[in-house]
This record gives sequence, C-alpha cells and structure tokens, in this order.
Amino acid sequence: MKRLFFFFRVALKYWRSKKSFSIINIISGISFWGIAVGTMALVLVLSAFNGLENMVDGMYNAFHTDFKIEPVNGKYFELNNINTNEIEDLEGVENWSAVIEEIALLRYSDRQKVVKLKGVMPDRGYEERFDTLLIDGRFKLQRDSIYFAIPGAGVFYDMGMVLCDQSTVMTFYAPKRTSKASSDLGSSFVVMNAMPKGYFSVQQEFDDNYVLVSYDLCAQLFDYEGRATSLEIYTTPDTDIDALENELQNLLGNDFIVKNRYEQEEALYKIMKSEKLIVFVILAFIILITSFNLISTLTLVILDKRKNLAALHAMGARVIDIRRIFLMQGILIGFAGLLLGLIIGLAITWAQLKFSLLTMNTGSLAFTAYPVKIVWFDLLYISLTVIGISFFVSLIPIRRISKQWLSLR
Repeated sequence: MKRLFFFFRVALKYWRSKKSFSIINIISGISFWGIAVGTMALVLVLSAFNGLENMVDGMYNAFHTDFKIEPVNGKYFELNNINTNEIEDLEGVENWSAVIEEIALLRYSDRQKVVKLKGVMPDRGYEERFDTLLIDGRFKLQRDSIYFAIPGAGVFYDMGMVLCDQSTVMTFYAPKRTSKASSDLGSSFVVMNAMPKGYFSVQQEFDDNYVLVSYDLCAQLFDYEGRATSLEIYTTPDTDIDALENELQNLLGNDFIVKNRYEQEEALYKIMKSEKLIVFVILAFIILITSFNLISTLTLVILDKRKNLAALHAMGARVIDIRRIFLMQGILIGFAGLLLGLIIGLAITWAQLKFSLLTMNTGSLAFTAYPVKIVWFDLLYISLTVIGISFFVSLIPIRRISKQWLSLR
C-alpha cells in the first residue's frame, strides 16, 4: 500500500510539475479534456436514451397490459377453454379482460379507412390506465346499448372527426363469416355504429391504425360471441412478474402462450437497446482515439524526466517500479478527466430535469422537457470503460523504459 501511495505521489508530481517544453502541458491538457468531454457526452447520450426508453415504456404500459395470453394455434379461442376463476385466484392478478383484435372498414361522414379494432371489456381497469393517453374526451366504451369508440389520433385527424358532433357516427363494416358470395354487398357485411368519445396518442403505429371499442361491439361485428383473440391481465403493484408468468403458463398449458410487456413489443425494445449499445461503442471508440494523446503525453514526460528516472534507478528503484509510476500517471489523467466529465454530464442532466432546458414536440404529444434519466449502472460502465482505456493506452509508451535506456546518458 505504501509503494502504491509512493507511485501515486510521484505520478501526480510529474503530471503537475513544470515541464521543459510547454508543448507537453498542451498535449497533456488535450488528453485530459478529451477524456472529460467524451465522458460527458456518454453521460448525456445514455441519459437521453434512458429517458426516451422510459417515456416509451410509460406510454406502452398504458396501452399494453402486464400479460397477454394468446392461442398457440389459430387466430382466436373459446373463452370457456380458459378457467378465468383460477386466473383471478392467482396472487398478483388484479383484473383481466377478454380482447378481440380484428381488421374492419371504418366510415365517417364521406371518408373511410381500414382500421384495427381492439374490443375490451368495460370496467376492467382500462379506464384508469388509459386516461394518461387521452388527448381529448374521456374513456367510455358503452352505455347500455349505445357504443362509443376511442380512435387513435392519426385515425381521428384523417377522418376529420368532431367529438361534439352527435349527428355523425362511426360506422364499422366487417364481412359476414358465414355469408356466400353475392352481388348484394349489403347482405355480405355486418355493420355496427359507435360515437367518437375521445382520441388517444401512444405512438404513430397505434395512432394511425387502432380504434378502441367495447368487447360486445367486436363480438357482434365479427361473430365472436364467447370467443376472444387474447386475454389481457393487469397485476397488482409489487407483483413478482416472473413468478406469476410461470404460474400462468403452467395453468394454461401448451395450448396458450403468455407474453409479458417486454415480449409484446420485443422488437421495439431490442432495437432501442441495440441503438443504445451502438452509440455507447461509438463514443467509447472516440474516447479511445482521444486517449492516444496519452501516449504522446507520457512519452514526452518520460523523455523530460529521464535524468530523474536514472537517479531513481541508481538509488535502487526497479524498472517495473518506474513503469508503474507512469502507468499511474496515465490512469490519473484518465480518472481526473472521467471525474470532471461525470460531474459536468450529471450537472447538465440534473439541470434538464429541474429546469427543462430542452423541450420537444412530437406530433400530437407535447412534452414539457426532453426526457432524461440517470441509470447508475451506466455510470459504472462508463467509469470502467474510461479507466480501462486509460490503463491499456498507458501501457504502450512505458514499454520503452528499460535498464539500458535508463543507463544511457
């Protein structure tokens, strides 16, 4: 420990002491600030990715339930094939709903559009969770025999809908499953009406295609009485998701597949994590290139302190000890740059969280501030990366230090 402290003191002295050539100080400063700026960029970029992921996750969590049960084979299943009472009795299950998702033709006034209907059961928890996604109106799908619909923002604007217009209804058309080919198109389609009650925004893919309606409307429109395309489940807070997923799968057997939130949008989350990893690698590579200035810095310092090193060697210092001094100096420069970069990056991130320095507007959704989030494991990965780069880069110039080199005058 004493030897390590000695190496540290000598390395710090060599780094901060006056050099014979001012260019050494300039190159040393470039090394330090290059690492600091690279570290700051890593903190800011990863925080922005975390913020966007958290924002998207929050919006998708309102649209997707905690679990989605789908048949392994076929498009739909009979509801009596699943014992919903046993599902309700599982610890952590708060609510469930039979769901029908199908394609239909929507007509509103003189406009028409092919949309994806999602029929859910009222009073099953969707109202509370969906309120955060509503831009206007309120979440209500059915009152007695009157049906309401909640289209996505893209569908709402494309169709020119007006919430306060009670004279124009949304009309849905779906082919009759049992009808034969006929020249009479009216007899080949099932028609259902609903009033627009509000509209939501999650993400363009959903906004431009989805319309939320009552399960009963979908069941009549597609002749799915007693059937569903999926079963969605909400859980209570602090539920062990992995354990509950295993229980559900064991209960349902091999005829059904249970998907958690991540698996329902697996491709999206994989893309986001891949993008974050790619950006991390690119910025780490930039830090690596910047750290090559350490080679010049340490090489020049070694040449500048050659007489001192020869004296240390003559007093009994081993070659490996002298090498460790400059290895410590390289790590010290890297650590100092890392520390400053972390401080600046965290300060800017905190200022963004506190004062909303950067705002953004994404179409129909307006956010007061660009989302950022600090993940402490990211800071650990950044620290290990920068220190690792400083360590390995510092190994390059110290290899020239040898007994023969120290003994030369």
